[in-house]
Amino acid sequence: MSSHNNTEEFRTKEGFLWTPSGSTEGLLTRSVVASTTRTELSYDVIVIGAGFAGLVAARDLSKTSKAKVLLIEARDRIGGRTWTSHEFGEDIEMGGTWVHWSQPHTFSELVRYGLDKKLKPTIASINPAQNTHTFDSKVGEISAEFSAKLEKVAEEFCTIDGYTSRELLPYPHDPFREPCQWRKYDKMSAQERLDQMSVPEKEKDVFKAYIGLYGLCSTKEMSFYEVLRWYAICGHSLAGVLECTSAYKLGSGGMTSFAQAILGEFKGDRLFSTEVSEIKQGGTTAQIITASGQQISASVIISTIPLNCLSDIKFSPPLSALRTEAARHGHQNYGEKFHFKLGDVDPLWFKTVSMDHSSPYLIGFADHNGSHEATKGTFVVLGAKSGSVTDIKDADRLVDDFKRNIRPGADVQAYLIHDWAADPYSKGAWSCWAPLAMTTYLPELQKPHGRILFASADWANGWRGFIDGALESGKRAASHAQVILDAHITGRL
Repeated sequence: MSSHNNTEEFRTKEGFLWTPSGSTEGLLTRSVVASTTRTELSYDVIVIGAGFAGLVAARDLSKTSKAKVLLIEARDRIGGRTWTSHEFGEDIEMGGTWVHWSQPHTFSELVRYGLDKKLKPTIASINPAQNTHTFDSKVGEISAEFSAKLEKVAEEFCTIDGYTSRELLPYPHDPFREPCQWRKYDKMSAQERLDQMSVPEKEKDVFKAYIGLYGLCSTKEMSFYEVLRWYAICGHSLAGVLECTSAYKLGSGGMTSFAQAILGEFKGDRLFSTEVSEIKQGGTTAQIITASGQQISASVIISTIPLNCLSDIKFSPPLSALRTEAARHGHQNYGEKFHFKLGDVDPLWFKTVSMDHSSPYLIGFADHNGSHEATKGTFVVLGAKSGSVTDIKDADRLVDDFKRNIRPGADVQAYLIHDWAADPYSKGAWSCWAPLAMTTYLPELQKPHGRILFASADWANGWRGFIDGALESGKRAASHAQVILDAHITGRL
């Protein structure tokens, strides 16, 4: 099936661009979508959120069952925490970037739309011209021999009390399926596991930086399970993690072209720039109430509201005590993703910095050198640690930190960011969970609440925090909603 591809560019209200001559609020993108001309007072299903979980749920229900579906979104665009800016005429991924054939839901959808033919490599992740790490204020080369040592560190980290990673988590897409020995260790943080290991400090420091990238948060706040999950789902190797999570992305329109393709098959109504403030239910119907007071009813509601935002919604009747606690607890990733544009044409380098270093940036790499003559230079992707950037508009500090810690002497011509931590509709980046959160909250977050179903990458079974997890969760919710519609359930809910 061919891809739906809208090439019109509009300026979303989101994102920030700095250049030495001035700054801009709101970035150029093809992800901005208009509402349909009219909406009704009642639907079979209302899907809240036009990220990948919501898009695929809305598409499946409207296309396969002919259900009357409303897709409602607080933002002015599709994609949720994943969208592509087209500043400088380049595909710049503001959130969400990499895909891989090991991600089953993602790759099947890419094949569906012919987008599997649009994959392109991230050279700096696969074969960088230079690979360095700052440890104890000194910059050292990461050689092939050192990478082999890191592989052994990863294997040791994910082996506990004689259990290998395969014995701890044999079914990473079905984590509670027995045997699931990992449950014994869910109370352990990644830092506690690191502290148990007797390996050379430099190897431990580089490995700590690598796993820090799984959530851009302190390893004291990250559960051991999160690291084990990434390791297991990527084939039980550190090389597999790098391959599956940072080697390939979409060209020719980026992740927004993927979101557009799914939206192109949706046969329902759309309501954008409309915030939902309350969800209530009773008898055979449920209702959403928007921030402006508009009320729309449905037989089923699918909420894809992120975990860190669930507490902002009033539910009547209220959510269970455990789900309410999970929403208040949230996930730990408040990191930031920056894109820097440099005037120099650099070789495609890769750089990490010790988690214990004062640098806000944990990682930086040269993504590409511009796709046309007017943008020749180097486009750099950076990951900043949770809480390390207090003001995304403080260009003097951000550029100075970049030159001091990542690329000395660089000619910084611009930087772009979507401040996910401050965004009221995300309140954080991709999901990363604390110790005990998995065993305590995951089953509860996946349960329905009467006629309200919940779908989000934040509580997916497998690729949690990834587009694949969003698709997994959205498809599951759509199937459940269809069962409810088919059964015409009334009092049994």
